[in-house]
Amino acid sequence: MYPVNLILDEKACVVVGGGEVAYRKIEGLLSAAAAVTVIAPDITEKLFSMYEKGLFAWVKKSYEDGDIKGFFLAVCATDDEEINRRVAAEAKKEGILINVVDRLSLCDFAMPAVIRRGDLLVTSSTNGKSPAMAREIRRELEKFLDAGYAPFIEIMAGLRKEAMTVIPTFREREEFWRSTLDENILKMVREGKLGEAEDKIRNAISSFGPQS
Repeated sequence: MYPVNLILDEKACVVVGGGEVAYRKIEGLLSAAAAVTVIAPDITEKLFSMYEKGLFAWVKKSYEDGDIKGFFLAVCATDDEEINRRVAAEAKKEGILINVVDRLSLCDFAMPAVIRRGDLLVTSSTNGKSPAMAREIRRELEKFLDAGYAPFIEIMAGLRKEAMTVIPTFREREEFWRSTLDENILKMVREGKLGEAEDKIRNAISSFGPQS
């Protein structure tokens, strides 16, 4: 399994199914700014509330061959094994990325347990072998990733641009960040001392250059 983070902004994604599992998958896709369509004869009350708010499109019907054509990514979240296999077969035929819940052999990718803190995205995966274990690992990680990381990522975006203007090569920048963004900086972030952390990094950037 090769880890990637897909950029789904406004990309057309489809979820087949309207139950509780589908709800979790739809939430994840919406968090990634995907344009979501749901195909299901019925959906849960929570999903219906989201639909009424215009968060996704709903095709109120059972899946039929051809329904997912033209989508970038598909998730099949049904208890019907025949539908699972038909959706997976159509996805592979059409070149659509497919995830069939709890059927790793039919998938192009496995969905990890996710922690989001603004632009910070941390995932936990067990290669599809134990989603429950991945969720427990996520809960453990959540204890260490407080809300302070999200605003500091915005600060880091500006500092990264500054570094690129004075540190000429990718290799040098990589080494700079490895040595500068250390445990002391992260400790400041966890303690809410974002200004101090920013100043320390900015001083390191400004002092970069040939040593006499």
